[in-house]
Amino acid sequence: MWKSLVLGLSLVVAGCASTPAPVVVEQGRLSPPAGQGIAIIALTAQSFNERSAELALHIDGPAGKISEQIALGTDLIRAPSDPNYLNTRRLSFSFRPLGVQVGNTQNVRGRVLVLPLPAGDYMVSNATGSWLREGIQSSNLETVNVAIQQPFHLAAGEVVYLGQVHVNMSLRSVVELSQNLERDFFDLETRRGVTDFSNIIMRPFNAATTVQ
Repeated sequence: MWKSLVLGLSLVVAGCASTPAPVVVEQGRLSPPAGQGIAIIALTAQSFNERSAELALHIDGPAGKISEQIALGTDLIRAPSDPNYLNTRRLSFSFRPLGVQVGNTQNVRGRVLVLPLPAGDYMVSNATGSWLREGIQSSNLETVNVAIQQPFHLAAGEVVYLGQVHVNMSLRSVVELSQNLERDFFDLETRRGVTDFSNIIMRPFNAATTVQ
């Protein structure tokens, strides 16, 4: 019954949101449709009960409201086993001067979102979700709604990496913004077939921000 309730709430959220265009990879590179750009966001989360936890990220912009959902019980971003993974890939930037941690990283619950969107200004407004607190005699559905308020801009033809949005869905919900290039680019390669990252622009969210 609880699973049906969670699914029903998710469908209500998804039903009022726009759906991004299909992702196209040409010659190993992400290729935005005409008049659009591509935003890359790693949406990750943790919860006391990951089997039941679901989370949606909400974005406002020229395309209307967009909502992208993850299920912690099934969605996983895998990290590369090779600590020098990025050294053998074509990049448009030098990641060491940016202060990005280089080295093997851990797998994490979530998904790397690849969003083809019309050119324009956007706002990552908030994240909503739920997880089931299971007790001996009863269970309670815990809900999460945390503000994020992070703006970003997409120009036509741009492919932009915005970094990671991590939501701790426990009793005191917290949002943390960061970057994990090795893990996220490895996921783009293994799941999307991206082998050339030279057209990806680094434009991360304000990594100093933590929202409670």
